Amino acid sequence: MKKEYVTHKGTIERVGVNTLTIKTNDECRCDGCAITALCNGKDTNSEVLTIDVSDASLFAPGERVEITATSGSTLRATWWALILPTLIFAGVILGCRLGFPELGGWSIAIGFGALGLYDLFLYLWRHKLSQKIQWTVTKI
Repeated sequence: MKKEYVTHKGTIERVGVNTLTIKTNDECRCDGCAITALCNGKDTNSEVLTIDVSDASLFAPGERVEITATSGSTLRATWWALILPTLIFAGVILGCRLGFPELGGWSIAIGFGALGLYDLFLYLWRHKLSQKIQWTVTKI
């Protein structure tokens, strides 16, 4: 695979109507992903992913597969995980400093509060956002 793709090899654990539950059993090769250290910093070599597919009936539990996320998906993840929170934090601090200079150092605390609200948003919308990652499944 090209370097801009994120790939996992794994075994299908469950087949749904339009979903596959896959347990990865190799170390993640997320060379093309800018946030690999954030999502794969844990010490485990496997994770369970549930992904949408157009025709799950082509697959069976126990089959070995390789799943690949496109570079557009990794760019989207980078946007949500790194770029947007940085813009929010910097924007809130600058907005507070320029609009309310009497706040002083409290503008930083307000910036962290805004990041906390953003994290809450990400947590509440995590399932919807994860569906935006486009995976390609191929049998090995």
